[in-house]
Amino acid sequence: MSKSVSFTNTSGQAQYVTLRPVTAADYRSPVPAVFDNDYDGHAELALTDIVGMLFPGGDVSKKPYLYIRHTDILKSQVRFGNIVELGDTFLEPQKGVLHLDEAPQAGVPFTPYRELEPGVFGHETLEPPASYTFSEKGFTATEGDYLSLISDPWPHAIFEHRSLYNNVSTVIQPASIMGALDGVPFLGLGEHDRSHIPSKVGGFDGITGSFGYFYINMMGIRHDGRREQALVSIDNSGKVFARYFIDGETPIMSDQVTMTADWVRLPYVDDGTCIYEDATFSFAGKTLHFHGRWGSKGFTPKPRVEKHGQSQVFGTWYEGDEPYDHKLFFGFVENMEAYDKNLEAAGFDVIG
Repeated sequence: MSKSVSFTNTSGQAQYVTLRPVTAADYRSPVPAVFDNDYDGHAELALTDIVGMLFPGGDVSKKPYLYIRHTDILKSQVRFGNIVELGDTFLEPQKGVLHLDEAPQAGVPFTPYRELEPGVFGHETLEPPASYTFSEKGFTATEGDYLSLISDPWPHAIFEHRSLYNNVSTVIQPASIMGALDGVPFLGLGEHDRSHIPSKVGGFDGITGSFGYFYINMMGIRHDGRREQALVSIDNSGKVFARYFIDGETPIMSDQVTMTADWVRLPYVDDGTCIYEDATFSFAGKTLHFHGRWGSKGFTPKPRVEKHGQSQVFGTWYEGDEPYDHKLFFGFVENMEAYDKNLEAAGFDVIG
């Protein structure tokens, strides 16, 4: 029987989170007013991410592609990102990426992040060509002649003050996404994340020393049209945060979570790194059930086996006691420092 482990925030005050639509002012300044305070460390925009699951033809019965673009604003260069063909099972790494030679890889420079036109912000790479824009109306991505993506933002963004990653303050904008991949229309769900790092730290390189966390982000559109999202983050510094939202109800947030899972050692590494196929997360009267279907090890052309302790899986989910399918879904799990010994010390069982 799967073990349940309860996590309670021990990092001081409960995580400070607000929900509201983004504004042009949030995008305009390197240190937006919402984070320009002593608590957040006058946090400066350091990283921008676009991530989403792309279903060609909108067919959710088939394995999606995972699109991710991760950029370092302070260095004006790409950190990583690709259109990833995920593994066929939760225990398999990625099978590869699409358009490897045509996509901007790590280290490729882009133009300075700036206001491109009133209320629209972004940047671009010149060779290979790609562009990314952000505004109150949503985010876009264009890469070469093979990918175009637009978004329809969900009702409010999540403003996390001093969240994961050593007190990084983050804006998460969930959205429905659509566009074309290799000329084939797709539908999907995803988000735009903006990580703001305390000014005195000096960017992303200053926070990478002790990453350890369980993170899961689940989105879905039910067949009645209601949008729902669940997000859980459990950090080894003692930070715990969980959120659930569905159209028509007040969002729920908590700093106490019970996680139930059986962890399995990844079969293609020998360092004790683990992942799970199924897990439940319970908080504030809600229970989220996740089923992992497709694995990855990084978002690179070949699995990042050298990234010890990292595991990822993507899949389906539902809330409550009665299983249901979503008309469109997104389920993204990432763990860091997920070693068998760490997990057993936390109270979980490790099998395989």
